[in-house]
Amino acid sequence: MSTPMRRAFFRAKAATVRAKAGSFHRELLANERLAPDEFAQMQNRLARDIAAFAMDSSPFYGRHYGELGIRPDSLTDPEAWAALPILDRATVKQHAAEFRTAEATDANARPALTGGSTGEPLATFHDARVPSLALSWRMYSWWGVEPSDDLARVGRWNFGRLATLKNDVAWWPTKQVYLDAGLISAQTMETFHRQLMATRPRLIEGYVGAMLEFADFLERRKLSVPAPTAIATTAAPLTASVRTRLESVFGAPVYDEYRGSEFGWIAGECGHRDGLHVFADVRRVEVVDEDGAPAAPGQLGDLVITDLRNRVFPMIRYRTGDKGILRAEPCRCGRALPLMEQPQGRTTDLIRLPSGTVLAHRLMGMFAAHPEAVRLFQIHQLSDYSIVIRVVVGEGAQARDQIESAVTSLRERIANEVPVSVEYVDALPYTGGKTKYIISDVATSS
Repeated sequence: MSTPMRRAFFRAKAATVRAKAGSFHRELLANERLAPDEFAQMQNRLARDIAAFAMDSSPFYGRHYGELGIRPDSLTDPEAWAALPILDRATVKQHAAEFRTAEATDANARPALTGGSTGEPLATFHDARVPSLALSWRMYSWWGVEPSDDLARVGRWNFGRLATLKNDVAWWPTKQVYLDAGLISAQTMETFHRQLMATRPRLIEGYVGAMLEFADFLERRKLSVPAPTAIATTAAPLTASVRTRLESVFGAPVYDEYRGSEFGWIAGECGHRDGLHVFADVRRVEVVDEDGAPAAPGQLGDLVITDLRNRVFPMIRYRTGDKGILRAEPCRCGRALPLMEQPQGRTTDLIRLPSGTVLAHRLMGMFAAHPEAVRLFQIHQLSDYSIVIRVVVGEGAQARDQIESAVTSLRERIANEVPVSVEYVDALPYTGGKTKYIISDVATSS
């Protein structure tokens, strides 16, 4: 089917069977063109409304906020909002049954399971009445991709043949092909390659680790794929070297996304690729210090997120475990959506030294001066505090010298307090397509 016909079919669906998603998509596109003060007022109203609803309808918030004397009508005041208690994973896990509201039903409460990369899996619920696909449609349009365009995904997709068939029917005439990142093998990648050749998707979207695995497969087999309009990555830091690597193999610009299992889409790059636009009309993203005090723009801190649209399992001021930085300046694209920098890794991604010194962030930038020297790397601290840097060498002419220089700089940074060694490897281990880039085996008091 031709592209114009496929787009006509999509518009017809967006006006009928997907009318709610189509309407939400139009709302989102209008929101990003609001004046800054209008946008702020809209977000404050949504935040106040979800907090007031949670107090009235969720047993947890009704009790928790009630005990603190919180009044919903005061929450448009930034100081009053910042005084709301911050939730952590343990609290949500312990009281999960009390988070559900009176509106939650088996039909509209969609289970959301985290992968447990922190060692503590969590089960929450998304509000299925919110057509969250519209968020991706808006983001894709920034890259020149239409919702009706064929696409390919490399991620978790283990729903079986029946679910796959239902998905194919729901999206027809648009085609979507999948590589299950949890079941990657030579055979599954061969199948995926054939599907890409037949479908020629305009977007390939996937977990960083699995995308790199597929890129390596293509190079080993001396294969190529039709260049898409865009590549999108998520589930791990998109370093400069990884971006360069994927762009070289797939022949298309790579865009970064930020998602969380508890929320879905949170932020994404626009065509300028200079920071990620926060989807602030559906998520309120804050950065706080260890004590929960607001961090200034440009200051690194813990990411605290509120889902402004989830009325079945409200998540209000939830500390995600990720670290990040909000920017003060707007993007030159003119969109009202604020900017954040790429998340800097999880708060649990720490390197601790015997002296008590903690390297809490910016470790992912240790090779930033020479991104061509490294295709991928992992920092592993062993239980004796020694550090191993595993590196998949890049194609730079002086790659090994530059790697050794960066590692020497790390040794100097920590004053040689513990041994730091380099281990050159062909690939890094990953689980379900996700690679953990900082690992520490050092026991902590917590």
